[in-house]
Amino acid sequence: MLLHLFSIVFLFLSSFCSCDQKKFSFHGYKLIQIKPKSVHHFSLLKSWEENPDFDVWNRIKSINEIVDVALSPKAFQQYEPLFKLANLPYTIVNENIQNLIDREEESMRRSFPSRSIVGRYPRYTEVSSFISNLVIDNPDIASSYSAGTTYENRQLKVLVLKTDTSQKSVWIDCGIHAREWISISTCVWFIDRLLKDYRNSDPVAKDLLGYYEFHILPIVNPDGYEYSHSNFRIWRKNRKPNREDELIWNCFGTDLNRNFGYKWMVAGSSSNVCSEIYAGPSPDSEVETKSVQKAINDKLGNWDVFVTIHSYGNLWMVPWGWDTSLLPDYNDLYSVSQIGADALKAVYGTKYSIGSPANLLYSASGGSFDWSYAVANIKYSMALELRPGNGEPDYNYGFILPEDRVPLVGEETYIGLKAMIFWQNKAVVETWKR
Repeated sequence: MLLHLFSIVFLFLSSFCSCDQKKFSFHGYKLIQIKPKSVHHFSLLKSWEENPDFDVWNRIKSINEIVDVALSPKAFQQYEPLFKLANLPYTIVNENIQNLIDREEESMRRSFPSRSIVGRYPRYTEVSSFISNLVIDNPDIASSYSAGTTYENRQLKVLVLKTDTSQKSVWIDCGIHAREWISISTCVWFIDRLLKDYRNSDPVAKDLLGYYEFHILPIVNPDGYEYSHSNFRIWRKNRKPNREDELIWNCFGTDLNRNFGYKWMVAGSSSNVCSEIYAGPSPDSEVETKSVQKAINDKLGNWDVFVTIHSYGNLWMVPWGWDTSLLPDYNDLYSVSQIGADALKAVYGTKYSIGSPANLLYSASGGSFDWSYAVANIKYSMALELRPGNGEPDYNYGFILPEDRVPLVGEETYIGLKAMIFWQNKAVVETWKR
């Protein structure tokens, strides 16, 4: 047991830990695609997912489905013989992940002179200022509140857009996983476009804000997000230390999308503090989790829609994440999701798959939208996985999508969500028809 513990620490420190304050270099890190061909292969991948040096970027789905994995040079030396021993097919799609990061940073430098954060990868303070300025400039429809304070003392700032006639509520959040930068940028884009459409008397935006108040949290995980900018680009979890044993104090963070209390630790989660899918020491243990829950519970019974936005994979998902059984409401949710996905596709031709994570991908419990559906009773609870999608030219960028893609992803997602939210509500639709 002690030997196993030391090996975990060594793997973590040697491959994925950036223990000082310098920006970590991913020089020599490989992005590989693995295609399991048997139940044995699938089981191997699921067991390796627990290891901190085996960083799964998408999902371990099923036999013959591609799995994207980032490996340090040392980790690749360790796993390559195991791949060959098990006859597990793999392809190296990028020999040096740092090249992707350099390209991303170059695209960010080109856009930095812009005063607006819309269409960029903004930092936490920029998003906070963006919300504050919107409230100042639009006092008739905009307000904000702090849903909570993180371990590193950052506010979880929620923007509210509503009118005097707003009755029901819509929740949208982004950035629960730190490295999914395109998610945060998409929330910012959504806010900007909805506000501009309303000011320009777009009929759908006017009807939506005439009936709904929108609560939008652009960064659920600001501590992790800032760390992914300043230190470690592909950081996933939050930044609260895990000190269950002083030997593993460097294994920071909890996967916030495994920490929600509904069906916690039932599937697709880990009790290993060094794992990327560590579910936390107990259900609902993290301040970010509690803060989202409190914001929802403060208006319990008033929510019509809950949307949480991730990347990547081009997926429009409905519960369940924890189990493959279908909801009683599944057909309704699927139909409304289809409206959103069709509207999204009409913008640039981007195709989304629709279904539950447990059936599209794999079972994973402790997710926010399982909680919002089962505990908060929000029927239209959904999760989106944004670009890039498998088979697209940008797919091998994974999380490290160049910044010039932000307007494309933001616009199609805005149009898709706008259509979905509009058509799921019969009261709004009837007003539109009149």
